[in-house]
Amino acid sequence: MENTSTSLFEVKNIEKLNSNNFLSWQQSMVATLGMRSLESFLEETVIEEKEDSGIKRQRQTVYYFLIGHLDSENYDKFVVDEDKNPERLWRNIKEHYASTSAENIGTHFGKLFNIKFPSSSSGLSEAISSFRSTLKLLCSLSPQLFTGDIMPQVLAFYVLQMLPEPCCHISTAVFHSIKVSTKIPTVEEVFKEVELDIVCHVDTEEELNLALKVSTKSKQQLFSKGKHNPLAPHPEQEFFQLFPEKRDAYHKRRTNHEIGMALGVCNLASNLPIFDSGTSNTITPFKQLFVKTWASEEKLQAANGSNMCVMAEGTCQIKTSKGSLNIPNALLVPLATSTLVAMGPFLNKGAVLRGFPGGANLFCKEG
Repeated sequence: MENTSTSLFEVKNIEKLNSNNFLSWQQSMVATLGMRSLESFLEETVIEEKEDSGIKRQRQTVYYFLIGHLDSENYDKFVVDEDKNPERLWRNIKEHYASTSAENIGTHFGKLFNIKFPSSSSGLSEAISSFRSTLKLLCSLSPQLFTGDIMPQVLAFYVLQMLPEPCCHISTAVFHSIKVSTKIPTVEEVFKEVELDIVCHVDTEEELNLALKVSTKSKQQLFSKGKHNPLAPHPEQEFFQLFPEKRDAYHKRRTNHEIGMALGVCNLASNLPIFDSGTSNTITPFKQLFVKTWASEEKLQAANGSNMCVMAEGTCQIKTSKGSLNIPNALLVPLATSTLVAMGPFLNKGAVLRGFPGGANLFCKEG
């Protein structure tokens, strides 16, 4: 019995109850207490005066375990000093968060629509987690509201409209796919696309500087004084010499944070301009990877390591050292969202756009 109490308080991985995590908190409490055969103190009313000393100690253990997993707001709301009954405490918490009254459901809908989706990766991940938890709770409280397609589709459109500007290419992709297939995604499908995008997103200034920084050792390994280094881990044909007098060089596999990108126009039947990251020798439109672009260099985006056809829709102009390059705005297909990389920050940190026959080449200058 003492071992059971001790092991219960050694549990460290349960998040305290807050306004957004009731369902996961409830499941963790039941599972943790159930593994120690203490879950009966949550649901069964036991006549306390007939309990022996061992049962009373278990009751007290469960009570303190519960209040130890409440945040300060919930502690002040539910804990009454003179009442140390875990069953009553558990019931009061459930009645507050899991009541099926119209007032409670309305309160949780208010929380859902008050969730903001910030631009930062950490903030966006936290917002997605809160939205998921609140939506899951609403589905359990009022499943009839989510029967059929109307409410799930409304929420999916709401999320798409609320995504921050760095994720607007996902909204564009989904709306375009809806026009083509008429299938409306679920909220969870939208969130999975966003989470894939977060993985590839260079978020903070520090991370961006780290991605663009090439150490002295790396420079010596990849190229030396603008020439291919025979000790480099790639063949010489994968080395591109640009403007030797300026010692500017571009490698296909220079770092894991590949910055190189080529823009070229392919003379196809559809006359579609094509972005190529430089990691493929063949420019082809058939992978169906699309990207959205805007009329300024800071908003230019592309999928690193993949070829992309761009569907014409208006025109945008990119200034290069050899003049202006006109390319269309684009619609995007969701297949590419896991590889999208924003190019604007790289342009702002020293990468430059140079003209070459058929388009322009984006590369980083040594030093």
